[in-house]
Amino acid sequence: MKTLYINILLYFIPLNILYANAMDTKTISSKIEEVTVFFQGAELVHTAGAALQKGFNELWITGLSPNIDRNSVKIKTTNAVIVSSFEFSMDYLTEKTLDANTQKLQDAVKEQQKLLEQVQTEIKINTNLLNILQKSTDKNASGSDNGLSINDLMKIMDYYKTKAGELEKAIAGGKEKEAETRRHLNELKAQLEQETVKNSNKTSGVLKLNLSSPVDGTCAFTVSYYTGLAGWTPYYEVNVAAPNQSVKIASKAKVRQQTGIDWEKVRITLSTAVPSAGKVAPLFNTWFLRYMEELQKRVPMPNAKMLQNSFSYDELGEKMESMRMAEPNFDFPTSMDDYVTQTENQLNLTFNIDLPYSIPGNGKEQAIELKNQEIAATFKYYCAPKLDAETYLLAEIADWEKLNLLSGSANITYDGTYVGETWIDANSTHQNLTLTLGVDRRIAVKREKMKEFSSTGFFGNDVKQEFAYLLTVRNNRNEAARMVLKDQYPISTTKEITVELSKETTPPTANMTDLGVVTWEYDMQPGETQTFKLIYTVKYPKGKTLNL
Repeated sequence: MKTLYINILLYFIPLNILYANAMDTKTISSKIEEVTVFFQGAELVHTAGAALQKGFNELWITGLSPNIDRNSVKIKTTNAVIVSSFEFSMDYLTEKTLDANTQKLQDAVKEQQKLLEQVQTEIKINTNLLNILQKSTDKNASGSDNGLSINDLMKIMDYYKTKAGELEKAIAGGKEKEAETRRHLNELKAQLEQETVKNSNKTSGVLKLNLSSPVDGTCAFTVSYYTGLAGWTPYYEVNVAAPNQSVKIASKAKVRQQTGIDWEKVRITLSTAVPSAGKVAPLFNTWFLRYMEELQKRVPMPNAKMLQNSFSYDELGEKMESMRMAEPNFDFPTSMDDYVTQTENQLNLTFNIDLPYSIPGNGKEQAIELKNQEIAATFKYYCAPKLDAETYLLAEIADWEKLNLLSGSANITYDGTYVGETWIDANSTHQNLTLTLGVDRRIAVKREKMKEFSSTGFFGNDVKQEFAYLLTVRNNRNEAARMVLKDQYPISTTKEITVELSKETTPPTANMTDLGVVTWEYDMQPGETQTFKLIYTVKYPKGKTLNL
């Protein structure tokens, strides 16, 4: 009996130990301190603190995004606490707390649903009463069978008329109120659905840690990880007050995130890096020439070791000499400005924002202002009447690389009026950055064919056509304007076709012969009218048709 008691005791001791260890597991919530947002993806940094006992500890850290790259998790501790192992998992049981706005919308939806039910009940009751009244009146209206006098029947009819009118009016009003309540309810539901996208995923990220602490005390934790469900897009607000003033460019960012958690008052850094695009720079291997018959038969090449090139010529040296083969022979060659700090390294550009921001996890873009810049520009009026008869005001910015712009859309405001959207291409190889500020119809341009100069002739086996166009420009503004006018003549792709620009053409400021584009650039005085001629001939074989 004593032996049996000891065995039972020994059996339950390990269970008690496991139960005690399970009871010692602590769960703490984390707080997002800072976020680095990339064009696609973001690195989140959480902090947390917990009291640990000397020796082994098991700790769960909650409040993490459920959508993370598990290979990117990094954990830092204080007080010499060692993380012996960790595991990332999902918490499907804990419901997310709704924000005040979402809770308010939910309450409003419930209130409208109750009101709708009350209105529908009233309509149903009044409809039933009307049906009962109708049946009762029909029965009593049979007259002599019920022994009703004419006076009684008239009273019944008057009562029916009055009561039926009241019920009909109540039913009509109820239906109108039902439609209005239903409309309002649908609006609330649509708004609630939009606001609760971030709460649609009820899971939460949990980091389970096994820790070893040298002493009893408090440990601070810093957890960082990468998630792909975030990003930012640069855009700009370009403001031009007048053609004789500088251009103001406000750089901004649209930040979005669907990480499953809200970013409440966090420090945000915007980076142009793309962590997921990491690649290894390619190197050349030896290119051995072989007959196609050998390749098809897959005949092996004796002593054909693959010699790989180096990233740098300095690495070749004597080491590569020892790897040379006798055959073949190789020859190797030898405002917010106060809160935003912009830094640049060899790979990317970052914007460190000192002000805390709150970005909800519903995927909606939040605008953040980065910096304001002002730069001188040259203003010109531009027209290519063959393509578009409108005259556009352009702002040309020289040395625009100093602005450190990124590719993105730009909203243009001219003289206090929004004129449209354009695109800034930061990868452009053009010397100047050109912004289209809008159309100015006060500079009129007309392009018409000059029939007296246009002709078609036959010379032997060839056809020769002459084309002549007159371009008329008038400045109806009350001030001078710098005008850029462009037109086009065709370019031949074969020796059988020849194109010649006539000497009668108004001498252009520039003639890009490889594109067939002529440019006239000049200053126009107020009220001035100028004309330009474009005349060219095309000669090609008879019987052929060209896209003229």
